[in-house]
Amino acid sequence: MTTELTKLWHIESINLFDGISYENKLKIEKLTLTRNLKKNEHIYFPDDPSTDIYFIASGRVKIGKQAANGKESIKAIVYEGEMFGEMGLLDSETCSKRRDYAQAMEDDTLVCVISYDNMQRIIEDHPSINNRVIKQITRRLKRTENRLESIMFKDARTRLIEFIKELAKDLGKPVGHEVLIKHRLTHQEIANITAISRQKVTTLLNELKQEDLIYLERKSMLIRDLNILK
Repeated sequence: MTTELTKLWHIESINLFDGISYENKLKIEKLTLTRNLKKNEHIYFPDDPSTDIYFIASGRVKIGKQAANGKESIKAIVYEGEMFGEMGLLDSETCSKRRDYAQAMEDDTLVCVISYDNMQRIIEDHPSINNRVIKQITRRLKRTENRLESIMFKDARTRLIEFIKELAKDLGKPVGHEVLIKHRLTHQEIANITAISRQKVTTLLNELKQEDLIYLERKSMLIRDLNILK
């Protein structure tokens, strides 16, 4: 009984299922598996069969690729309540295999796993979920496109500031006219997302701090005024 209640609590934390009745969440719970992961544990690798969609109940997951020289490129950080691994749900032929890897970023990361077949059943019962899935995928693809354009055409400072504003939109909490971001990212992880060297990320963050545009603490940041951050 305790396990069932715990799993249902995890379902309650998934943004995609907001507004669904308690009774229907109980049905979804029966179609869901959970995985508890340690930091750096992989959920899937490139070329693994694409058969399941994942939702984060707690912790964080990064979606990325690794070059032959070992350099990592982080395509997305997925936070609590969000989904990943969904592309095969929309196009099972083109996306029959994973193109990236998914890796837990901290201990006690817990993900809910639903097979594509079961997810299709859920969507059939709740058509509004399909629209939410498409909107989330579209938003993520647009963000990836914007980041690629930023890497191609903008300097390192502009790229970093755009990423900080992106974090503020996703994770920021207003504190008066300031914005507090508890991002839990290392400088290396920020570098791997923005395609800037770790040393340059550190230098630029210190410059923004000296200009009193941001205040830095360990894995958190306070933006003095979003309107003048540039």
